[in-house]
Amino acid sequence: ILHTAARLFSEGGFDNISLRDITTDADVNIAAVNYHFGSKVGLLNVVFEHYATPVNAARMELLDECDRRRGDNPPAVEDILWALLSPAFHAPASGDEGRYFRRMLGRMSSSANPDVRRILFSTFDTVAARFVDMMARACPDLPKEELFWRLTCVYGSMMYAQADNGRIRTLAGDSFDSTKMDDALKYMIPFLTAGFTLPPSTKSGSRSGAK
Repeated sequence: ILHTAARLFSEGGFDNISLRDITTDADVNIAAVNYHFGSKVGLLNVVFEHYATPVNAARMELLDECDRRRGDNPPAVEDILWALLSPAFHAPASGDEGRYFRRMLGRMSSSANPDVRRILFSTFDTVAARFVDMMARACPDLPKEELFWRLTCVYGSMMYAQADNGRIRTLAGDSFDSTKMDDALKYMIPFLTAGFTLPPSTKSGSRSGAK
């Protein structure tokens, strides 16, 4: 049932998929699902717990490793980005199951549904706070506002790659395989690292400040 829910949510979003859609596809009794999960929101919460728990655990382990490796020195931006992105792209499952959950995450990241946002944020808030803290230590010269705009680029890139909506494949042609998560990491991490290691922007150097 969790696999079916993740697949259908990844295809249609939370609001467009009913509990009956899920139970019909999974060939299970809707009364049993209501008994175990309480509601569609309850089912979504369990789906997130099931798939995101190993992602969060892997991220925390890699972030701990970043700190151990650097000792008293600030953590390396590249290592922090690897700790965030690698578990998201490789865990919690391989094949179709993992791809469905990644697409579901990407799709729901822009959802306006308050239940979806509450579950999404609460699932990842603890790890996200650790990630932000380590990025701030790695980039002490960045003003707080600019740090968060650059973090926005990281999260946007991650969610867009996870959503895999086919847009880039349309532009690049059939030879582009957006399901190759190792390729995503290979190209995204150096690009995002370069963005974080640039010096702080200045008004005089921005387009808006140009005369």
